[in-house]
Amino acid sequence: MTEEFEIEWIPEDTGAPYTEVDMTSTKPEEVLTSSQIDKICKKRYGHTNWARMDRMSPIELAGNPHHFDYKKGIIYFKHAGLV
Repeated sequence: MTEEFEIEWIPEDTGAPYTEVDMTSTKPEEVLTSSQIDKICKKRYGHTNWARMDRMSPIELAGNPHHFDYKKGIIYFKHAGLV
């Protein structure tokens, strides 16, 4: 006896052109000011050593233990100075 399977086909992403809604979905939900980020960093780690994700390269991150906040686009460094 043979069984029948129902397969749901989901098309792959075909690339650009994307709509404006698609492009804004990758941006941070809320843009924080420097003073707001300083307060968050000071509360979590006791210092204000942080950077925005678009300002740092992987080489700069290599020797610095850090925590990414992907939603807000912030990198919080775990040490007050560069390691």
